[in-house]
Formats: sequence, C-alpha cells, structure tokens
Amino acid sequence: MSFSDGKAEGQVLIHLKNTGAATCSMQGFPGVDLRTQDGGLSAKRTSSPAPRVTLRTGQDTRFTLRFPPNHSGGSGLTFTSTVVTPPNETHSRTLTLHINVAASDSAPNITVSPVGADK
Repeated sequence: MSFSDGKAEGQVLIHLKNTGAATCSMQGFPGVDLRTQDGGLSAKRTSSPAPRVTLRTGQDTRFTLRFPPNHSGGSGLTFTSTVVTPPNETHSRTLTLHINVAASDSAPNITVSPVGADK
C-alpha cells in the first residue's frame, strides 16, 4: 500500500497492490480511519458506484481520499496516520500520511471513493 498526490489540492490517491501469488478481486469501499494523537474519525463514503476490480499478481488499483485543505490561517487539525482496510477484508494497514484540515471541518467533509472508481 502506498499513496501519491491526487489530481487536485485536497486529494490523496491510495494505491492497493496485489502482492499475493494469485489473482484477486474486490468491490466496494475501503475503510479509512484518520488518526491524531487525540483520537480520529472515519472518512465517509461518496455516492459513486463501486466497480469490480480484478488484479493479477503485481497489479494495483487505487481510491481517492478527499479532504478540505486548511486555508483558515490557523493551525487546524492534523491527522498523522491513516488506517486502511480494503473492501471485504479484516486486515488493516497503517500509512504515515499527514493531512491538515481547518479545525471547524469534520467527518462529513472527508470522503473516500470506491476502489477502482478513479482509474
């Protein structure tokens, strides 16, 4: 699992790679929990339809995490890690990912797309 900048400010692409020996498929939304030293919140799902994604060994897919960037001039709220659980999985992985939003923004403004919808 890795991440890269999205197409616009306030977007992060999170990449999921099939590192197993067999082809795998998935469909749906990942679980995405953003963490601070004081707690955290879960990203909300968008209304986008979820395609079925099939990955051969070594292939990857992605989803987009969208958030309102902090342009308030204040220190805001900084999330320092992101816990991701792929669709229909129980094993999570943690990414060190720093996201800063205005202190007045909350969970409804932080969203996640379905896996494979933004390819």
